[in-house]
Amino acid sequence: MTTRAAFSETPEPALAPALVERVLTKLGLRQRPALDLVGLNTLYAAFSANIPFDNVQKRIWFASSQTTPLPGGDPNEFFNNWLQHGTGGTCWPLNGAMYALTHALGFDAHRIVGSVIVEGYPRGANHGSVLVTLDGISYLVDAWMASFKVLPLLPGKPSSTGRGIHDIRAVPIDSGFEIISYPGFDREHPLPFRPEPEYDPVDHSLFLARYDRTKTLGFFNDAIFICRHFPNSILTMGRKSKFHLAADNTLTKTEPTEAERKKSLIEEFDLSEQIIEKLPPNVPGGVAPPGL
Repeated sequence: MTTRAAFSETPEPALAPALVERVLTKLGLRQRPALDLVGLNTLYAAFSANIPFDNVQKRIWFASSQTTPLPGGDPNEFFNNWLQHGTGGTCWPLNGAMYALTHALGFDAHRIVGSVIVEGYPRGANHGSVLVTLDGISYLVDAWMASFKVLPLLPGKPSSTGRGIHDIRAVPIDSGFEIISYPGFDREHPLPFRPEPEYDPVDHSLFLARYDRTKTLGFFNDAIFICRHFPNSILTMGRKSKFHLAADNTLTKTEPTEAERKKSLIEEFDLSEQIIEKLPPNVPGGVAPPGL
């Protein structure tokens, strides 16, 4: 198993100031967000609406010689890929980038890890996330959940970001909290996330180690997966199916042709034609999230 020690000499990455400004511009933010709850929500909503959860760069890596680290573990690489091609990443690079950006902007940000509870998937630091502390309150700022509003974590108290399709909520449990969210392609089965403070403090090396572990363990190695959260909808593309979740919680499933899939990835998910041309075919019979 890959351990934190394997990456202990990897320096903590810092985003170049010019890169931060380019990212803010593409996010549609004309000025740096204020270092308060309004500013944090503004930044998080822009990130939620513009940067997908996907495995596009990872699938391309698997079709390569695999002599380099998994893509996007360095947030500078992650954001340059997004600026050029519109790609995001799975939870480790995606939330690694979220941490790097909030930290670079001056927020009191911290990485955390925990377990998303999925049947048949090993627990124990299988998901990386981000907390930002404001006025003594910790807020969950998770780019995978893309809830548009940050979630306050108040000890012993339940909380929620709202009642819409992007809503996530925190339920107090003995070990702290369980965060409840629903994927855009399945509104009946939640994906609970339980933070695991026993891993604290969480640094860049642990994120890289757990990301590296996914080379041989995970749902996102063998087939395309991409999800975009828009203010009034959620769009998901998987191995065979495409899902559109409307604001009224109506879920529509289609099975696009290869040509329709490519067109959607470019026009709806906003990926570059160049990166789509590099995307390898899905692995026949490979592992993929159930139902996709």
